[in-house]
Amino acid sequence: MLQIPETLKKYASFLQSTRLPCNEISFEIQDTLPWESKLGGCPYLEDLKDYPLDTNEQPMIFLAQINFSEMPPLPDFPTEGILQFFIANDDLLGLDGDYTLRYYKKWRKENLVLENPYEEDYMDFAPFSQPGKIKFSPREMPITAECDRFIQQFPDDLPEQEELFNFCYAEGCRVGGYPNFVQNAPAYYDDGTCDVLLLQLDIDDTCGIMFGDAGNCNFFISKEDLKALDFSKAEYEWQCC
Repeated sequence: MLQIPETLKKYASFLQSTRLPCNEISFEIQDTLPWESKLGGCPYLEDLKDYPLDTNEQPMIFLAQINFSEMPPLPDFPTEGILQFFIANDDLLGLDGDYTLRYYKKWRKENLVLENPYEEDYMDFAPFSQPGKIKFSPREMPITAECDRFIQQFPDDLPEQEELFNFCYAEGCRVGGYPNFVQNAPAYYDDGTCDVLLLQLDIDDTCGIMFGDAGNCNFFISKEDLKALDFSKAEYEWQCC
């Protein structure tokens, strides 16, 4: 259950009804093994020739990797396998649709690529300054101020408006839960076609994460595709100020 502040107790029933589980992400600067959850660095890769290329035939930026066996379980998410996120090696960072996700249901620990030979080639465009190991912390979070249900529920002139906005925050890096949009919520956020937050990477000082000017990125997927482990139609976008 959410710990509702005393000033918002009269809205507790609604806020509790909107809660979603998620895993908040933090980072540690340390070496990682190929199969571990991480930001940047060396991805899980069995053969270097399989490293993905962008539409300009350049090695893509290895953005992040989630090993679901390391993550506290979430509804509809797998409990095993490795999911990787790659984006284009240019100033658009895949915003034009040049990105790819890879999922390994089964993985091994032997005979793997141990260094990323392309890392230096793309770090000028990468939206982070250094790789880091991902740590997960489970949390339940309430609906955010960008959601239609929030807007319909709470008028703009409520005396508790500031407290509501502070409580219903969605900044930070996470898997699951509600997303944070720097500018506007895209149409698919409310139409149900991509209604699960796969990954949000937000401003982070540890690894120097930032998309554009004070921006972040989101990856979304439909619940049906997530259950089917089909990541081919996942949506990605980033926004900045």
